[in-house]
Amino acid sequence: SASVVACAARSLESAKQFAEKHNNVKKYYGSYDELLNDEDVQCVYVGNVHAFRRSVGEKCLMANKHVVLEKPFACSREDAEYLISLAKERHLFLMEGMWTRFFPAVEQARRLVFGGAHDEDGKGILGDVVAVHSDFNFNAADTDEYPSSFLYNHGLGGGASLLVAPYPLAAATLFFPKKEPDSIKVVGQLDGPTGVDLQGAMVLSFPPTPNAIAPAVDDNNNDENTPKLPGAGVATLSFGMLGESIEETVVVGTKGRLTIEAPGHCPTNLTVVLKAQGRGQSGGVVKYEYPLPTDTDEIIKSGGYFYPNSAGFAYEAAAVARCIAAGKTETPQYTLQETLLNIQLIDEIRSQLGVKPLENK
Repeated sequence: SASVVACAARSLESAKQFAEKHNNVKKYYGSYDELLNDEDVQCVYVGNVHAFRRSVGEKCLMANKHVVLEKPFACSREDAEYLISLAKERHLFLMEGMWTRFFPAVEQARRLVFGGAHDEDGKGILGDVVAVHSDFNFNAADTDEYPSSFLYNHGLGGGASLLVAPYPLAAATLFFPKKEPDSIKVVGQLDGPTGVDLQGAMVLSFPPTPNAIAPAVDDNNNDENTPKLPGAGVATLSFGMLGESIEETVVVGTKGRLTIEAPGHCPTNLTVVLKAQGRGQSGGVVKYEYPLPTDTDEIIKSGGYFYPNSAGFAYEAAAVARCIAAGKTETPQYTLQETLLNIQLIDEIRSQLGVKPLENK
């Protein structure tokens, strides 16, 4: 089991307020260095401003602490490679906090699509995956003022590509695993006065699996008589902070489709529609529901959560604790190699949109 033993902020007062609100946090510090000197702390969750991911992540690793870095893991592939190499050098656990991957609904989606918990070379009830559609757009005006909010501060890592693009990207790479896209097209809008990207849409093309055998196109193949190239497909992704989208992920296969229902980044429901012979014919609908953990008395007393389905963070925390206890340095649900790929894709988004690179903090 794991428990929260301490918290830290840039000021002692902020740390104290957090600890008092969540009264199971017994120790609080007004600097990160003090926290890292605490021998009771084994793993640090870093949720600070984006531009400081590398510097704070480095500080934690150099103090021999296991680390979970909130999304985005880093603001560039170069920074991500540095942190990963440092963790491997010191034999420490490191992970990007892609909590979506640990929700039971997403774990079940993986099993349904690939036929096993993490057997990504297998084939499940959808047949071959041919397309993934995923979106995450919210209206920042609901909570943040323009242009004073961090969301619009380029120097601190504001902008939609760093804030919300990691989610639809992770949906695409979940269902087109172990491969890089061979073509990427991005469109979107920048905010002139602040220089941040406000929204974007991208299309990724994934190449066929090398040396794969294509299904025969003849009368003897009644299972899948299709001319597609095995492993090839496309992903259409949308992200932004100007308006609120439905926020779901749809996986389309040769034998049906699967929908991770809204809110897709922290889902509790799946729907599978199987295909029957003939265009538009349904072979049946299957629904899956995974209720969230019940809120504890402490959570209720603290005022509850700010974001929807936040109780689902327990799934990620439990997985991290299991990995560390087992001596693992990363999770199978979201590997460091996949994190690197998705940071590289964010770099490409920002390049195509014309967002200026960040300077290290």
